[in-house]
Amino acid sequence: MCSKISKVAIYGRVIHEEFYPYFKQMLHDLNERGVCLTCYRPFYDFLKEKCDVSDVFQAFYDEDVDKDTDVLFSVGGDGTFLDSVMRVKSYGVPVLGINSGRLGFLANIAQEEISQAIRWLCAGEFDVEQRALVKFEMKDNPFAKFNYALNEISILKTERSSLLKVHAYIEGEYLTTYWSDGVIVATPTGSTAYSLSCGGPIVAFGCDNLIITPVSPHNLNMRPLILPGNVKIRLKVESRSGNFMLSADSRMQRMSDNHELFISSSDFKMNVVKMPDHSYYETLRNKLNWGEDKRNKKDRS
Repeated sequence: MCSKISKVAIYGRVIHEEFYPYFKQMLHDLNERGVCLTCYRPFYDFLKEKCDVSDVFQAFYDEDVDKDTDVLFSVGGDGTFLDSVMRVKSYGVPVLGINSGRLGFLANIAQEEISQAIRWLCAGEFDVEQRALVKFEMKDNPFAKFNYALNEISILKTERSSLLKVHAYIEGEYLTTYWSDGVIVATPTGSTAYSLSCGGPIVAFGCDNLIITPVSPHNLNMRPLILPGNVKIRLKVESRSGNFMLSADSRMQRMSDNHELFISSSDFKMNVVKMPDHSYYETLRNKLNWGEDKRNKKDRS
């Protein structure tokens, strides 16, 4: 268990009108317990127009949260949660995902669970899970300010009709050339995201692995590959158009083919708040309908 919280940062982009009452109640519950609240300024600007939040926040931030923040509340969906990584960077501030939208695999605190989650946080009755990130380096890196991703790094084609040729090397040794729409390098956390939709395996977040998953490969004998987390991956792209799309979680940038990508596990991990009544395997079961079969109901205990 962790110590009680006294300072919370709020991060978000937009929230829908039906979530306003839950958001206001969340701020009220935190304020009532004497928690110091800071808010991401662009989100606050949105809230001023849509939701009465005057005299609630003690401070604001534009880029990174203060290093003495106890917890960052990511309010939105999984996309917002992924963006929140850029707010905490390597500071070690734990992130709690408040789901204001639909599925919410990473942002897994539902609307009706917010008040209970705050009670646990203020009592110190929560744990922190560590999630590995993937690091990517390249010449003229468009994401040099934060060259990490929580879910995946993706190389994707920019034109509908042509394939990419992605030459892959592991620790300097040639692995293969992927003739495909793209290649994903995912973390265990990202194994349930884009990689999974492309036929990749689910890897539990506590594992130390990187996963290479081809996107719509042109050869049927090409399969996803699970690698140790300490390897170095080099990717070199060829395309008819002369460029490709580089994606780091929700960030995207068009790049020319003369760029090589060097990928490895990050040298730090992201801390994620875990509530007492939540588990990774429960999330798999409930959010992904894992092994859904009416015969399984009698086996639960």
